[in-house]
Amino acid sequence: MGNLHPDRPTHPASLLLKTSPPTLAVAGAATLAIALLFPVRFHALEEKVLLAAGKGTPSLPELAASLLNSEHLGAGLRIALLAQSMDIPGGSGTTASAEAILSSRRDLAWLGTRDPRLEQVLATSGLAFEKNVTAPPAILTLLLREPVRIRLRQTLKANPSPGVQSLLNTLDLRPLPPLLPANQPGGQPLEAVTLLAAHLLDTAAFSPALASELKTSAYAANEERSLRPLQPALLSLLSLSRRFDYDSLRELVAGVESLATLDWLAGQVRSPAEPGDLLLAATLWAGPADRLTRLPEPAKNPWAVLSASLAAGRGSLELLIQRRCPVFSNPISVHPALVPWLLLWEKPLLFLRALMLLLASWFLVKALWGILHTPSPQTPGPWRPAPVFAQAILLALLLGTLPEPSVTRPKPLPNYRLSLALPGSPVKMEGTPRFSMEPTNLITLILFLAIQIAVYRICIRRIRQIETGPGDPALKLRLLENDDNLFDSGLYVGIGGTAIALVLQVLGVIQPSLLAAYSSNLFGITCVAIIKIFHVRSCKQRLLLPPAKT
Repeated sequence: MGNLHPDRPTHPASLLLKTSPPTLAVAGAATLAIALLFPVRFHALEEKVLLAAGKGTPSLPELAASLLNSEHLGAGLRIALLAQSMDIPGGSGTTASAEAILSSRRDLAWLGTRDPRLEQVLATSGLAFEKNVTAPPAILTLLLREPVRIRLRQTLKANPSPGVQSLLNTLDLRPLPPLLPANQPGGQPLEAVTLLAAHLLDTAAFSPALASELKTSAYAANEERSLRPLQPALLSLLSLSRRFDYDSLRELVAGVESLATLDWLAGQVRSPAEPGDLLLAATLWAGPADRLTRLPEPAKNPWAVLSASLAAGRGSLELLIQRRCPVFSNPISVHPALVPWLLLWEKPLLFLRALMLLLASWFLVKALWGILHTPSPQTPGPWRPAPVFAQAILLALLLGTLPEPSVTRPKPLPNYRLSLALPGSPVKMEGTPRFSMEPTNLITLILFLAIQIAVYRICIRRIRQIETGPGDPALKLRLLENDDNLFDSGLYVGIGGTAIALVLQVLGVIQPSLLAAYSSNLFGITCVAIIKIFHVRSCKQRLLLPPAKT
């Protein structure tokens, strides 16, 4: 009789397995190229999209004009000059208006705004409005004059506010180097900045949160009989008062919510780039200056993106601060009419890009394993897509992370600062713990894990090839012993990966991280342990104790 159960036809899904590796590699490369050319990134913002967000929103000349109309000559003149330097339309006209106000309103020439208390101090000290000025001077230059400090100190002593009196009491405390005592020769800067802080606190110029921290530091300094708790805040205020006039300083500190942000602003003003006017404009537009501290700082031209967004308009600045991510320029130019739609369809495009990266990775992994190993009919089928899919996910994560600007661009050099703690002080400087990982270190972990998975698959295929191949059990056991070095290859690869990672960290290619370096050893040990314990040992046991035949 004929065979009642003929062989079933091959399932159509096997056609994908028979696709040649070169074809899969070409398909993967083409899909990857399309995905990488998408004008979106997972943690970056396209430059044209950022600039397009500022169209139709208020501009810097409009901000300067609004400040001038509200009698803020100091800040308005600075913003107008900034707009003029950026060649923004209307910047020159706003600057001319500010200069006209400066020549006609002599009461605003020194302070840049109206402050009856400080104006009375200047008038009674004999220095108010004594000569023409081209712009409101830095407030520290006024307070360094002895008659102004004496008169301001007398005025503040009559104030019953506890916070003001606690600041005045710190004038008798001895500061830490490099400052000199306020009551001794050379201590004029410390006395001036302390009086300025007390006056700003008295006139409610500080934000409520900053005023509370400042008063707490003043109380702690008086209790310790040392200026150490308050001195960092005074040094920050000293740097800002050397750079800004009185009106601009008031507008700036009104948008500071903490002493940490005040210290950050002072550090930026001390830097060679000195983005003082940029930070002032961004604070006036974007609310608290604390939002600016979270912006990424490129190693080259750290404030170029902020400057471009300010020149584009307020909407561009708001988008930059909300996203807090690097800005990149897509290699393929996008038609200007399509730029506004990129931001609207950004999430669907990101999802499509992720799918294309995963599909490209699948093609590339299939092509690689097709070259390394020819599929055999004896190889079990149901489990095979699982490791391929896992490796495709890891490769997609790697390919999707590499084009990100936060990975490809160099990192800025760290800022080293001196501690102001007294020798033998019980207070210890503790760094803020960081739970985040640098993108380069994350890429290193993914790469090491993918390599160990590849080593694991090669070893598993060799074990199954020996077990299902021809020969008696004794021969197969000898073959397993002969390939013992292959099964230990995970250790060799792990040690090599650790050595390469340490060299790359020394060269500055990746950020220093012991976890990223020694993870290669950890993955290698885990891979070899799984192969030796769960696979080689089980295979030897099946060869030594074959299943009983019924």
